[in-house]
Amino acid sequence: MLNYTMLLLIAAVATFPLAAKESFSLKVEKKSPPEKLNADIRTKIAGVSHQISDDKGLFFEFWFVKEVPLRGFADTTQKTMDKINEISLLGAAIVYENKEGYTDFREDPIDPGLYVMRLSLQPQDGNHLGTSPYDTFAILIPYKKDAEVLEFMDPEVMVEIAGEDTPAEHPPILSLQPLEKAKGTFPRLDHSDEEAWHFLLLKLSGKVGEEKRDMAVKLVFEGIGDL
Repeated sequence: MLNYTMLLLIAAVATFPLAAKESFSLKVEKKSPPEKLNADIRTKIAGVSHQISDDKGLFFEFWFVKEVPLRGFADTTQKTMDKINEISLLGAAIVYENKEGYTDFREDPIDPGLYVMRLSLQPQDGNHLGTSPYDTFAILIPYKKDAEVLEFMDPEVMVEIAGEDTPAEHPPILSLQPLEKAKGTFPRLDHSDEEAWHFLLLKLSGKVGEEKRDMAVKLVFEGIGDL
């Protein structure tokens, strides 16, 4: 289990300057998920807010689930992530007005608002192959439409619903990648100069039956795939 007390003491006073082009900071604090969320979803999300800002102010705020149900554990994080059912709840996110100029992993703009985050797998077809090294994504579903997703429980329908009324007619997606070497303080920010990706590094608690294990993952909050 995450030691949130220690985590909050470290993250609340720390900023993380990254590449020369952009500078981002992370603030983590105890904060309940938004009241607008469905009550059942709120009970599954930890009361810890992850706030990402740039020099213009706050633009992303994330809450993550207390635990992610798995079909089993594996010997690597990537293989363990393969055992998360598609549509599984990952958390919630708020995109703020300040996010002008930032985009999702497809380089599509994201409308400000409150979203439910669920696991979406990249289709294995000619339009998507080779666009990302991993096929796991956090799809952003407007919170008012999440009930429709739960009604159908179909990955293709989820994508259609999440993509309605969006600027790009495609659902906003953030690449969710495994982190095999879980060293250092979590959560924190990091980046890849080669890919020009900026990550929120965190540990999700995977659960099989009554057993729990941490999964270290990277959420690409800034950067695009090879589109």
